[in-house]
Amino acid sequence: MKFTLIAAVLAAAAMAACGGKDVAPPDRMEEARQTAKANAEFNAALYKAQNPRFTSDFAIVSRSDDAQNPACPQGDGWAELSIMRVEGKQVDKTVLMCSTYSASVGCYRKDDFDKNTNLAKQNGSCSPQVPYPLPRIAK
Repeated sequence: MKFTLIAAVLAAAAMAACGGKDVAPPDRMEEARQTAKANAEFNAALYKAQNPRFTSDFAIVSRSDDAQNPACPQGDGWAELSIMRVEGKQVDKTVLMCSTYSASVGCYRKDDFDKNTNLAKQNGSCSPQVPYPLPRIAK
């Protein structure tokens, strides 16, 4: 009985954080997407700058958090980006998963991210631990 009550309270809290009703109107949704993308790009730029493999001829190609939607404008907290360069017909590309809300969390190579079950299970679902509205982390 006690377990059922606790489970019900936790389920209600999760639904409130990422419930079925729209939390963000369209203009706020676009703002949330732009902030998520800018934050992920900031983290990718830090990752690139700290890795001597990536010279200035590498570019960052970014996307926003694909879990963001009007009912969950904060998304799952992760965006996929690529650091790449093209030389002739050769493409040198590293895919990253970068935090959309924390410079401290930063980025992981996608292969490493997917191997870490704790991280991988965060991707693709609404996260009540990601703040909304998203903070801007670029400095």
